[in-house]
Amino acid sequence: MGRKFHILDVFTDQAYEGNQLAIVEDADGLTSEQMLAITKEFGFSETVFLQSSENPTAAAKVRIFTPSSEIPFAGHPTIGTAFLLGSFKAQEQNSGSDILLVLDEEIGSVRCAVSVSSGKACYAEFDVPALPKLIDQVPEVDLVADALGVDIQDVGFENHKVMSAEIGIRFVYVPLKNLSLVRKVSPDFAYWKNAFSKSDPVGVYVYCRGGERADSGYHARMFAPDFGISEDAATGAAAVGFSRVIEAFEIDAQTKYETIIEQGFEMERPSLLKLEVEFQSKGIKLVRLGGKAVLVASGELV
Repeated sequence: MGRKFHILDVFTDQAYEGNQLAIVEDADGLTSEQMLAITKEFGFSETVFLQSSENPTAAAKVRIFTPSSEIPFAGHPTIGTAFLLGSFKAQEQNSGSDILLVLDEEIGSVRCAVSVSSGKACYAEFDVPALPKLIDQVPEVDLVADALGVDIQDVGFENHKVMSAEIGIRFVYVPLKNLSLVRKVSPDFAYWKNAFSKSDPVGVYVYCRGGERADSGYHARMFAPDFGISEDAATGAAAVGFSRVIEAFEIDAQTKYETIIEQGFEMERPSLLKLEVEFQSKGIKLVRLGGKAVLVASGELV
């Protein structure tokens, strides 16, 4: 018997935009090697495999693969999976009530909420089970500039400077002065390893203030050749780690910060990610990420 799969576009409500995601159901019998091979066959930045969970409160155990390896957590797979399972539950319940569910991921139990309108899922969000950690090791600015194909004076704006954080995956956050510079970034992989890949694999998140949409707080791009991803259309884990950027450079006696991050526009896969960060006296209290999704295809692996 074949296994059902579904393809969703995440962080958008328009088919063929956002970040593509494949979800494979009933994956208990698959080995890690088989899951990696299936991921490569789909060719998306991530593929999710749903398995039975030992946690009785969890809707499923979620395993996430990039084309190069399994990863403990990622944002758009979490949003997409919550949206899909929430859609199934909305159909079963035949009601307009919002749905709460838990996903059992390697990083921990992820609490998700799915908004329902006219009997259909329309939005999903989750609370991050583990806060992102600051990483002291930050590459030198001249190496960063060389690797991204920009001038050293283009890196940084206002009080923003290069920093790094980890949330299952390590990201380097690179502020550029304006939208035009972010659009023009052209990674030079001849310099990449010297700048970013001296230790653990990383994703490089380039951003500026503002964006193409009037309601966007930031415009971003993410490159992760170490994970087999030349550029990603929407990177939820990186947006979660961006909460440390907010804490370091933006927060000023606030208890809550909300922003929209746009990504994927250069790839013609526009995506919108809603980031919420709550603060307390000792720093970040909670990080929540949300977005829309749309189911574009379903089928069966033979």
